[in-house]
Amino acid sequence: MAIFLICKIYLKYNCNTFFVLIVDTKQLKYFVAVAEELHFGRAAKRLNMSQPPLSQQIMKFEEELGVSLFQRNNRSVSLTPEGRLLLEEAKAILSSIDRARDHVRAVAAGKEGHLSLGYIGPALDTPLAEIIKEFKQTYPKVRFELMEMPTNVQLEAVQNGGIDAGVVRLFKHDTEGLVCIKYHEESYALALPSGHRLEHRKQIAIEELSQEDFIFFPRASQPHLYDEWMSIFSEYGVNPKIVQEAFTKAASLSLVAASIGIAIVPESIARRAPKQVRFKRLVGKQPRLEMHMVFKKNTHHPVREKLLSIIHKVTGYPYMGDNPA
Repeated sequence: MAIFLICKIYLKYNCNTFFVLIVDTKQLKYFVAVAEELHFGRAAKRLNMSQPPLSQQIMKFEEELGVSLFQRNNRSVSLTPEGRLLLEEAKAILSSIDRARDHVRAVAAGKEGHLSLGYIGPALDTPLAEIIKEFKQTYPKVRFELMEMPTNVQLEAVQNGGIDAGVVRLFKHDTEGLVCIKYHEESYALALPSGHRLEHRKQIAIEELSQEDFIFFPRASQPHLYDEWMSIFSEYGVNPKIVQEAFTKAASLSLVAASIGIAIVPESIARRAPKQVRFKRLVGKQPRLEMHMVFKKNTHHPVREKLLSIIHKVTGYPYMGDNPA
């Protein structure tokens, strides 16, 4: 491998000369071995080569530099002032090359590097937090850039390269050109305020909710999911009275705790619910509630592949192909 070596050689008359020379790293390794051993025979043995070719390489190197690096006689070999200076430069360069090679290999293996990951807020109630913790413990040199954003925004960002991957809840979204890997699924639950008439029931059927005040997400945020719920309500003869809209599940729970109404939420959110909220099993037809990691097809990202292996380790969900959703 050839590199540009910038040498500062002190010539006679105490003049400083700067020049650029293309040097093969083998020449530097040969020179360092002889300079450290101060013996061509030992240096050749260290390099696993015979002495004559080594001597020829050093002489060729000196010719290219235009300076003598060694003082030689029948009894000893010593460094010239120029050789002592070059030894410091050469060792620094070889060390830098080793570090660069190790770094590149680690990045190629997914053990170092960077990953920009989008996520929706509710994903933190799923195994995502455990997945990230496990990944950071296993690959501490990888830098995560986490960005909370809605599913639609994530899908667009993945398509245009704004983020490397996203954690989304898919429901009839356009995922053309994306790989979608399911890593979590759950059911919905009914959130009731403390003291509600149905508080002591273990499960509640959807058709029993016709007289209830609802806290629901606005249609503009997830139109397909909203329409699916309205279709299900109609199927069970329920005309939901939506008294308050809430963009987030956390806001929905706070409004339930304030006795504004009831809310249908993912079961996983129960772990961070206010004390004034009661959760009941919801019986009846429901939309699919799944969480996916999405990324663009035909893209190579070693860190992302390591993250997928951690997802499998934590959740047990396998890689199901290009679009398992």
